[in-house]
Amino acid sequence: MRRLPSTLAIGTVFVALATVTGCGSDSDSAKAAGDVAGSSGSAGQADEKDQAGGGLPGAGTMRGAQEFLLGAGLPCTSVSTDRNAKGAPAQGFLGTTSATATDEEKRKAASWRIKEAGVCGEHHGSSWVIYLPEDMETFQRKYRDAALETAKESDGSYGSLRTGRYLFGADFVVDPTSSLRDSGLLETGLLILNCDPGLKVASGYRKQDALVDGCALTNYIPG
Repeated sequence: MRRLPSTLAIGTVFVALATVTGCGSDSDSAKAAGDVAGSSGSAGQADEKDQAGGGLPGAGTMRGAQEFLLGAGLPCTSVSTDRNAKGAPAQGFLGTTSATATDEEKRKAASWRIKEAGVCGEHHGSSWVIYLPEDMETFQRKYRDAALETAKESDGSYGSLRTGRYLFGADFVVDPTSSLRDSGLLETGLLILNCDPGLKVASGYRKQDALVDGCALTNYIPG
Protein backbone atom coordinates (compact mmCIF):
# COMPACT_ATOMS: atom_id res chain seq x y z
CA MET A 1 0.00 0.00 0.00
CA ARG A 2 1.45 3.36 -1.07
CA ARG A 3 2.03 6.02 1.57
CA LEU A 4 0.26 9.34 1.18
CA PRO A 5 2.52 12.26 0.62
CA SER A 6 3.49 13.92 3.90
CA THR A 7 2.06 17.25 2.73
CA LEU A 8 -1.37 15.70 2.22
CA ALA A 9 -1.29 14.12 5.67
CA ILE A 10 -0.32 17.40 7.26
CA GLY A 11 -3.07 19.20 5.34
CA THR A 12 -5.63 16.69 6.58
CA VAL A 13 -4.54 17.32 10.17
CA PHE A 14 -4.89 21.10 9.71
CA VAL A 15 -8.39 20.70 8.26
CA ALA A 16 -9.45 18.59 11.24
CA LEU A 17 -7.98 21.05 13.68
CA ALA A 18 -9.66 23.96 11.91
CA THR A 19 -13.00 22.18 12.08
CA VAL A 20 -12.70 21.56 15.82
CA THR A 21 -11.39 25.05 16.51
CA GLY A 22 -14.09 26.58 14.32
CA CYS A 23 -16.85 24.97 16.35
CA GLY A 24 -15.42 26.38 19.55
CA SER A 25 -15.08 29.84 18.01
CA ASP A 26 -18.69 29.89 16.83
CA SER A 27 -19.87 29.01 20.33
CA ASP A 28 -17.62 31.58 21.95
CA SER A 29 -18.63 34.19 19.38
CA ALA A 30 -22.29 33.53 20.00
CA LYS A 31 -21.76 33.84 23.74
CA ALA A 32 -19.75 37.02 23.28
CA ALA A 33 -22.42 38.44 21.00
CA GLY A 34 -25.04 37.63 23.61
CA ASP A 35 -22.95 39.27 26.31
CA VAL A 36 -22.51 42.39 24.19
CA ALA A 37 -26.22 42.49 23.39
CA GLY A 38 -27.07 42.09 27.06
CA SER A 39 -24.61 44.79 27.99
CA SER A 40 -25.99 47.10 25.31
CA GLY A 41 -29.51 46.41 26.53
CA SER A 42 -28.60 47.28 30.09
CA ALA A 43 -26.82 50.42 28.98
CA GLY A 44 -29.80 51.32 26.83
CA GLN A 45 -32.16 50.91 29.77
CA ALA A 46 -29.91 53.09 31.94
CA ASP A 47 -29.71 55.75 29.23
CA GLU A 48 -33.49 55.63 28.82
CA LYS A 49 -33.93 56.10 32.57
CA ASP A 50 -31.54 59.07 32.59
CA GLN A 51 -33.29 60.63 29.61
CA ALA A 52 -36.69 60.17 31.24
CA GLY A 53 -35.58 62.38 34.11
CA GLY A 54 -33.59 64.71 31.88
CA GLY A 55 -30.49 64.03 33.96
CA LEU A 56 -32.12 65.63 37.00
CA PRO A 57 -31.70 64.30 40.57
CA GLY A 58 -34.46 61.99 41.76
CA ALA A 59 -35.89 61.45 45.24
CA GLY A 60 -38.70 58.90 44.99
CA THR A 61 -40.22 59.77 48.36
CA MET A 62 -40.59 62.70 50.72
CA ARG A 63 -37.84 61.17 52.82
CA GLY A 64 -35.63 60.97 49.73
CA ALA A 65 -36.22 64.65 49.00
CA GLN A 66 -35.41 65.53 52.61
CA GLU A 67 -32.14 63.60 52.40
CA PHE A 68 -31.32 65.42 49.18
CA LEU A 69 -31.75 68.80 50.89
CA LEU A 70 -29.72 67.62 53.89
CA GLY A 71 -26.99 66.50 51.50
CA ALA A 72 -26.94 70.02 50.07
CA GLY A 73 -26.14 71.32 53.54
CA LEU A 74 -29.60 72.71 54.25
CA PRO A 75 -31.22 72.37 57.71
CA CYS A 76 -34.07 70.14 56.53
CA THR A 77 -33.96 68.09 59.72
CA SER A 78 -37.67 67.29 59.83
CA VAL A 79 -40.55 67.43 57.37
CA SER A 80 -44.15 68.29 58.16
CA THR A 81 -47.06 67.55 55.85
CA ASP A 82 -49.30 69.94 57.79
CA ARG A 83 -50.28 72.87 55.54
CA ASN A 84 -50.38 75.08 58.64
CA ALA A 85 -46.94 74.06 59.93
CA LYS A 86 -44.29 76.62 60.75
CA GLY A 87 -42.52 77.62 57.55
CA ALA A 88 -45.40 76.64 55.26
CA PRO A 89 -46.77 79.28 52.87
CA ALA A 90 -49.57 81.39 54.36
CA GLN A 91 -51.96 80.10 51.71
CA GLY A 92 -50.97 76.48 52.37
CA PHE A 93 -49.49 74.01 49.93
CA LEU A 94 -50.37 73.84 46.27
CA GLY A 95 -52.95 71.15 45.69
CA THR A 96 -54.48 71.49 49.15
CA THR A 97 -57.35 73.52 50.55
CA SER A 98 -58.64 74.55 53.94
CA ALA A 99 -61.56 72.84 55.63
CA THR A 100 -63.83 75.70 54.52
CA ALA A 101 -62.82 75.60 50.84
CA THR A 102 -65.52 75.61 48.20
CA ASP A 103 -65.93 72.77 45.72
CA GLU A 104 -64.45 75.00 43.01
CA GLU A 105 -61.38 75.73 45.13
CA LYS A 106 -60.94 72.03 45.81
CA ARG A 107 -61.25 71.24 42.11
CA LYS A 108 -58.62 73.82 41.17
CA ALA A 109 -56.29 72.57 43.89
CA ALA A 110 -56.67 68.96 42.78
CA SER A 111 -55.87 69.92 39.17
CA TRP A 112 -52.21 70.40 40.14
CA ARG A 113 -52.00 66.59 40.51
CA ILE A 114 -49.78 66.67 43.60
CA LYS A 115 -49.35 63.34 45.37
CA GLU A 116 -47.68 64.66 48.52
CA ALA A 117 -46.47 67.97 49.93
CA GLY A 118 -44.32 68.86 52.91
CA VAL A 119 -42.20 71.62 54.38
CA CYS A 120 -38.94 71.75 56.29
CA GLY A 121 -36.84 74.55 57.68
CA GLU A 122 -36.38 76.70 60.73
CA HIS A 123 -38.78 79.54 59.96
CA HIS A 124 -40.92 81.01 57.19
CA GLY A 125 -38.12 83.06 55.65
CA SER A 126 -35.79 80.08 55.45
CA SER A 127 -37.78 76.97 54.64
CA TRP A 128 -38.31 74.69 51.67
CA VAL A 129 -41.65 73.39 50.45
CA ILE A 130 -41.37 70.00 48.77
CA TYR A 131 -43.85 68.65 46.23
CA LEU A 132 -44.09 65.13 44.82
CA PRO A 133 -46.28 65.53 41.72
CA GLU A 134 -48.24 62.62 40.34
CA ASP A 135 -47.77 64.12 36.88
CA MET A 136 -44.77 66.42 36.37
CA GLU A 137 -46.00 67.66 33.01
CA THR A 138 -49.30 68.77 34.54
CA PHE A 139 -47.45 70.58 37.34
CA GLN A 140 -45.27 72.44 34.84
CA ARG A 141 -48.27 73.35 32.70
CA LYS A 142 -50.22 74.66 35.70
CA TYR A 143 -47.30 76.85 36.75
CA ARG A 144 -46.78 78.16 33.22
CA ASP A 145 -50.43 79.09 32.79
CA ALA A 146 -50.64 80.69 36.25
CA ALA A 147 -47.42 82.69 35.78
CA LEU A 148 -48.44 83.97 32.35
CA GLU A 149 -51.91 84.91 33.57
CA THR A 150 -50.58 86.74 36.62
CA ALA A 151 -47.99 88.57 34.52
CA LYS A 152 -50.73 89.63 32.12
CA GLU A 153 -52.89 90.95 34.95
CA SER A 154 -49.96 92.86 36.47
CA ASP A 155 -48.71 94.37 33.18
CA GLY A 156 -45.65 92.13 33.14
CA SER A 157 -44.38 93.18 36.54
CA TYR A 158 -44.78 89.72 38.07
CA GLY A 159 -41.24 88.67 38.95
CA SER A 160 -41.83 84.91 39.00
CA LEU A 161 -42.39 84.78 35.25
CA ARG A 162 -39.03 86.41 34.57
CA THR A 163 -36.96 84.45 37.07
CA GLY A 164 -38.97 81.31 37.71
CA ARG A 165 -40.07 80.08 41.11
CA TYR A 166 -39.72 76.32 41.44
CA LEU A 167 -36.63 74.12 41.37
CA PHE A 168 -37.19 70.77 39.63
CA GLY A 169 -35.72 67.34 40.11
CA ALA A 170 -36.74 64.28 38.11
CA ASP A 171 -39.68 63.49 40.40
CA PHE A 172 -39.84 66.25 43.00
CA VAL A 173 -40.14 70.02 43.14
CA VAL A 174 -38.76 72.47 45.71
CA ASP A 175 -40.28 75.88 46.41
CA PRO A 176 -37.85 77.87 48.59
CA THR A 177 -39.48 80.55 50.75
CA SER A 178 -36.33 82.65 50.38
CA SER A 179 -35.12 83.93 46.99
CA LEU A 180 -33.88 81.41 44.46
CA ARG A 181 -30.39 82.88 44.68
CA ASP A 182 -30.38 82.38 48.45
CA SER A 183 -32.03 78.96 48.35
CA GLY A 184 -28.76 77.02 48.52
CA LEU A 185 -29.93 74.76 45.68
CA LEU A 186 -28.55 76.26 42.47
CA GLU A 187 -25.43 74.07 42.59
CA THR A 188 -27.20 70.80 43.37
CA GLY A 189 -28.37 69.85 39.88
CA LEU A 190 -31.95 71.03 40.37
CA LEU A 191 -33.14 73.35 37.62
CA ILE A 192 -35.54 76.31 37.62
CA LEU A 193 -38.62 76.19 35.41
CA ASN A 194 -38.68 79.46 33.47
CA CYS A 195 -41.63 80.19 31.15
CA ASP A 196 -40.72 83.75 30.18
CA PRO A 197 -41.17 84.09 26.38
CA GLY A 198 -38.23 86.52 26.36
CA LEU A 199 -35.82 84.30 28.31
CA LYS A 200 -32.20 84.50 27.15
CA VAL A 201 -29.81 82.24 29.03
CA ALA A 202 -26.26 83.54 29.34
CA SER A 203 -23.45 81.35 28.00
CA GLY A 204 -22.03 78.77 30.35
CA TYR A 205 -25.33 78.09 32.09
CA ARG A 206 -27.36 74.94 31.69
CA LYS A 207 -30.57 74.99 29.68
CA GLN A 208 -32.81 72.15 28.54
CA ASP A 209 -36.34 71.68 27.31
CA ALA A 210 -39.10 71.48 29.88
CA LEU A 211 -42.01 69.06 29.55
CA VAL A 212 -44.31 71.84 28.31
CA ASP A 213 -44.00 74.20 25.37
CA GLY A 214 -42.78 77.72 26.01
CA CYS A 215 -40.68 76.83 29.06
CA ALA A 216 -37.11 75.80 29.79
CA LEU A 217 -35.25 74.27 32.70
CA THR A 218 -32.13 76.22 33.64
CA ASN A 219 -29.79 77.16 36.46
CA TYR A 220 -29.66 80.74 35.19
CA ILE A 221 -31.50 83.57 36.96
CA PRO A 222 -31.85 86.76 34.91
CA GLY A 223 -30.32 89.79 36.66
